Amino acid sequence: MRQFLRFAVLLLVGASSASAGLISDCQRSSDWVLRFKACTAVIESSTSTPSERAIALRGRGDARLRAGATDQAIADYTAALDLNSGDARSLSGRARARETKNDLDGAISDFTAAIQLTEYTNARAALLIGRGHTLAVKGSIDQAIEDFDEAIRLYPESASAHNHRGLAYRKKGDNTRAIEDYTLAIALNPVYALAYNNRGYVYESLGRREEAIADFNRALLLDGSLTGAVDGLKRLKASGEHAEESEKLIAEGESVAESSCSFCHAVGLSGASPKPEAPQFRNLSDRYPALSLREPLSRGIAAPHDVMPNFSLSERQIDGLIAYINSLNR
Repeated sequence: MRQFLRFAVLLLVGASSASAGLISDCQRSSDWVLRFKACTAVIESSTSTPSERAIALRGRGDARLRAGATDQAIADYTAALDLNSGDARSLSGRARARETKNDLDGAISDFTAAIQLTEYTNARAALLIGRGHTLAVKGSIDQAIEDFDEAIRLYPESASAHNHRGLAYRKKGDNTRAIEDYTLAIALNPVYALAYNNRGYVYESLGRREEAIADFNRALLLDGSLTGAVDGLKRLKASGEHAEESEKLIAEGESVAESSCSFCHAVGLSGASPKPEAPQFRNLSDRYPALSLREPLSRGIAAPHDVMPNFSLSERQIDGLIAYINSLNR
């Protein structure tokens, strides 16, 4: 009788929670439309637990924020926090959404609450960077620098923290410190297009033309969507040189992708990957920001899936492959 009652309880528990597949898609799918639909299904399901509904509201908020539906994203994050007030990720998401709406004080408040709830070092550093950025936008530069200092203390390898602190020093008028931070960011992540772009601005403002041109060119080779670098090259009358080199590098990267990656991955603008577990290149930046790809590429690929072959690429081939991946998302 006792075993029967235990079995009955398990059946009731299983029936009262949302499908594990839906929860998984809601939390992890790289397809943001699928993620939105899965999260909505969990939210609307009569069998979802409050905990599952909170997770799904946060996931749908992330999808809505990504799509630009900021007000709806804020509503989802707030509903998630009503169910779980201690969810740092919902607070962080709402902070980013509020900053987009120019509610800077609301964003700072949410970032502060999320920081207080977060013990994991790297996650805490990321939240400090977020709050520091909002403080800088608000004009509280010294407070922003304090946040970036603390983020760097917690996570010295954070290229993003150095890049953001460089922006703050530039706003403060300290170009020397700004260049130092951008240079450190680049040393930590040699494919950090924004850091090259931002250092290029400082070099241009100081009249260091050749260094500015080199940085703007490098930024665009890594990320062709950086219109600021395009404009910088036009101002410096060096735009023609870049276009030819950029297209050449992208073509070289496409060739590497076709010859070395297409057995597993969909490397073009359409089609499914030959191996379902291998991400499509056109969606790769959603899963792995380009600046995070250089390290595994340079050491011969640390396999994200077991069957990935081990091969070596030259610096030029790595630059080309990353430039090609970025070109798919222009």
